[in-house]
Amino acid sequence: MLDLVGVETRASSKIYFHAFFYVLTETPIAMAEQHSIHIGQMIKAVFDESGMTVSEFARRIHLERTTVYSIFERPTVDVIQLVKISQALKHNFLFDIAQLYGLQPEPTTITLRMENLSPEIAQQLTSLMDSISPSKP
Repeated sequence: MLDLVGVETRASSKIYFHAFFYVLTETPIAMAEQHSIHIGQMIKAVFDESGMTVSEFARRIHLERTTVYSIFERPTVDVIQLVKISQALKHNFLFDIAQLYGLQPEPTTITLRMENLSPEIAQQLTSLMDSISPSKP
């Protein structure tokens, strides 16, 4: 589920819209109970789609071919090794695991200058902000 929280600010007759996006998930404990991660299988699946040979992959992560095969069998992998694997395969396994366990990344912030937007988009953002802003007494 995606939650949007925004703030409209005005400075020197310019309107800025700041939006903060949060991904809402279940608690990490609930996620951990539902999912059993086998990181080796996850790596193998991405590796298979990469079209890379085992020799090339091993060279990119500075390991022997036999070690690569053992990684595919491991339920866990060292974080530093996982970073190297992510870089070699151009796939963020750390993000996958964080998502699976419900770990929330820092909110993404977007700042828009209203004068740079089309009038229709500016009106839609203003309406959105009005609809999610708490009522003022």
